[in-house]
Amino acid sequence: MRRAALLILFALVPATVRAAPEGVPPGGIDNWADLRALFVRCWTVPKGTEGSLIAFQFLLSPDGGMRGPPRVVGKRLAGDADAQKRFSEAAYAPFSRCLPATLTPGFKALLGETLIHLSYVNRPRMPARNLGAAMTIFSDEAQREAEHTGAPP
Repeated sequence: MRRAALLILFALVPATVRAAPEGVPPGGIDNWADLRALFVRCWTVPKGTEGSLIAFQFLLSPDGGMRGPPRVVGKRLAGDADAQKRFSEAAYAPFSRCLPATLTPGFKALLGETLIHLSYVNRPRMPARNLGAAMTIFSDEAQREAEHTGAPP
Protein backbone atom coordinates (compact mmCIF):
# COMPACT_ATOMS: atom_id res chain seq x y z
CA MET A 1 0.00 0.00 0.00
CA ARG A 2 2.76 2.42 0.97
CA ARG A 3 4.70 1.58 -2.19
CA ALA A 4 1.62 2.20 -4.34
CA ALA A 5 1.13 5.59 -2.69
CA LEU A 6 4.75 6.53 -3.41
CA LEU A 7 4.43 5.48 -7.04
CA ILE A 8 1.30 7.60 -7.43
CA LEU A 9 3.05 10.55 -5.79
CA PHE A 10 6.03 10.27 -8.15
CA ALA A 11 3.69 10.02 -11.13
CA LEU A 12 1.93 13.24 -10.12
CA VAL A 13 5.05 15.29 -9.41
CA PRO A 14 6.41 16.77 -12.64
CA ALA A 15 9.97 15.87 -13.44
CA THR A 16 12.55 18.62 -13.51
CA VAL A 17 13.81 18.92 -17.05
CA ARG A 18 16.60 21.25 -18.00
CA ALA A 19 15.90 23.08 -21.23
CA ALA A 20 18.36 22.48 -24.04
CA PRO A 21 20.83 25.33 -24.44
CA GLU A 22 19.85 27.86 -27.09
CA GLY A 23 21.24 26.99 -30.49
CA VAL A 24 21.56 23.24 -29.99
CA PRO A 25 20.41 21.67 -33.27
CA PRO A 26 17.12 19.73 -33.22
CA GLY A 27 17.95 16.20 -32.18
CA GLY A 28 21.11 17.31 -30.38
CA ILE A 29 24.76 17.89 -31.10
CA ASP A 30 25.79 15.60 -33.94
CA ASN A 31 29.43 16.50 -34.66
CA TRP A 32 32.48 18.44 -33.51
CA ALA A 33 31.41 21.58 -35.40
CA ASP A 34 28.07 21.60 -33.52
CA LEU A 35 29.88 21.24 -30.19
CA ARG A 36 32.30 24.05 -31.06
CA ALA A 37 29.39 26.28 -32.12
CA LEU A 38 27.74 25.64 -28.75
CA PHE A 39 30.86 26.83 -26.92
CA VAL A 40 31.10 29.91 -29.19
CA ARG A 41 27.48 30.84 -28.36
CA CYS A 42 27.95 30.25 -24.64
CA TRP A 43 31.06 32.39 -24.12
CA THR A 44 30.63 36.03 -23.14
CA VAL A 45 33.86 37.97 -23.61
CA PRO A 46 34.47 40.41 -20.74
CA LYS A 47 35.65 43.89 -21.67
CA GLY A 48 39.15 44.93 -20.64
CA THR A 49 40.62 41.43 -20.92
CA GLU A 50 42.27 41.70 -24.34
CA GLY A 51 45.22 39.36 -24.73
CA SER A 52 43.98 36.81 -22.18
CA LEU A 53 43.58 33.12 -22.92
CA ILE A 54 42.68 29.95 -21.06
CA ALA A 55 43.00 26.41 -22.42
CA PHE A 56 41.07 23.51 -20.90
CA GLN A 57 41.03 19.74 -21.27
CA PHE A 58 37.94 17.80 -20.25
CA LEU A 59 35.75 14.79 -20.94
CA LEU A 60 32.04 14.76 -21.69
CA SER A 61 29.81 12.05 -20.30
CA PRO A 62 27.22 10.28 -22.48
CA ASP A 63 24.49 12.54 -21.06
CA GLY A 64 26.30 15.59 -22.49
CA GLY A 65 27.51 16.83 -19.11
CA MET A 66 30.98 17.14 -17.71
CA ARG A 67 32.86 14.08 -16.54
CA GLY A 68 34.69 15.78 -13.70
CA PRO A 69 35.94 19.36 -13.68
CA PRO A 70 37.79 20.86 -16.63
CA ARG A 71 41.56 20.96 -16.22
CA VAL A 72 43.41 24.18 -17.06
CA VAL A 73 46.38 23.28 -19.26
CA GLY A 74 47.45 26.79 -20.16
CA LYS A 75 46.58 30.37 -19.36
CA ARG A 76 47.78 33.89 -19.85
CA LEU A 77 45.70 36.51 -18.08
CA ALA A 78 46.12 40.16 -19.06
CA GLY A 79 45.03 43.27 -17.21
CA ASP A 80 44.59 44.01 -13.54
CA ALA A 81 43.42 41.49 -10.93
CA ASP A 82 39.74 42.31 -11.58
CA ALA A 83 40.11 41.80 -15.35
CA GLN A 84 41.93 38.52 -14.80
CA LYS A 85 39.19 37.28 -12.47
CA ARG A 86 36.43 38.28 -14.93
CA PHE A 87 38.15 36.51 -17.83
CA SER A 88 38.68 33.36 -15.79
CA GLU A 89 35.04 33.33 -14.63
CA ALA A 90 33.82 33.95 -18.20
CA ALA A 91 35.93 31.04 -19.50
CA TYR A 92 34.48 28.62 -16.92
CA ALA A 93 30.87 29.85 -17.31
CA PRO A 94 29.98 27.91 -20.51
CA PHE A 95 30.54 24.61 -18.69
CA SER A 96 27.71 25.33 -16.26
CA ARG A 97 25.62 27.55 -18.54
CA CYS A 98 25.42 25.27 -21.57
CA LEU A 99 26.07 21.76 -20.32
CA PRO A 100 24.68 19.18 -20.22
CA ALA A 101 23.77 19.36 -23.88
CA THR A 102 21.83 16.75 -25.81
CA LEU A 103 24.09 14.53 -27.92
CA THR A 104 22.91 12.36 -30.79
CA PRO A 105 23.55 8.61 -30.48
CA GLY A 106 26.06 8.79 -33.34
CA PHE A 107 28.05 11.59 -31.72
CA LYS A 108 27.99 9.79 -28.36
CA ALA A 109 29.57 6.78 -30.07
CA LEU A 110 32.17 8.97 -31.80
CA LEU A 111 32.90 10.90 -28.59
CA GLY A 112 33.65 7.86 -26.47
CA GLU A 113 36.54 8.70 -24.14
CA THR A 114 37.90 11.52 -26.30
CA LEU A 115 39.78 14.20 -24.39
CA ILE A 116 38.53 17.59 -25.58
CA HIS A 117 40.90 20.56 -25.77
CA LEU A 118 39.10 23.94 -25.70
CA SER A 119 40.88 27.30 -25.73
CA TYR A 120 39.21 30.69 -25.22
CA VAL A 121 41.38 33.48 -26.64
CA ASN A 122 40.57 37.19 -26.33
CA ARG A 123 42.18 38.48 -29.50
CA PRO A 124 41.20 38.70 -33.16
CA ARG A 125 41.02 35.42 -35.02
CA MET A 126 44.23 34.00 -36.37
CA PRO A 127 44.98 30.64 -37.99
CA ALA A 128 44.29 27.87 -35.51
CA ARG A 129 43.62 24.18 -35.71
CA ASN A 130 40.01 23.31 -35.16
CA LEU A 131 40.21 19.61 -35.79
CA GLY A 132 37.69 17.47 -34.01
CA ALA A 133 38.26 17.67 -30.29
CA ALA A 134 40.83 20.50 -30.55
CA MET A 135 38.87 23.77 -30.53
CA THR A 136 40.14 27.36 -30.33
CA ILE A 137 37.54 30.10 -29.96
CA PHE A 138 38.52 33.71 -30.51
CA SER A 139 36.76 36.71 -29.01
CA ASP A 140 35.64 38.14 -32.35
CA GLU A 141 33.69 34.93 -33.07
CA ALA A 142 31.83 35.12 -29.76
CA GLN A 143 31.17 38.85 -30.19
CA ARG A 144 29.77 38.33 -33.72
CA GLU A 145 27.54 35.56 -32.40
CA ALA A 146 26.31 37.83 -29.58
CA GLU A 147 25.53 40.60 -32.08
CA HIS A 148 23.71 38.12 -34.31
CA THR A 149 21.57 36.67 -31.51
CA GLY A 150 21.15 39.86 -29.49
CA ALA A 151 22.88 38.34 -26.46
CA PRO A 152 25.13 40.58 -24.37
CA PRO A 153 28.71 40.63 -25.70
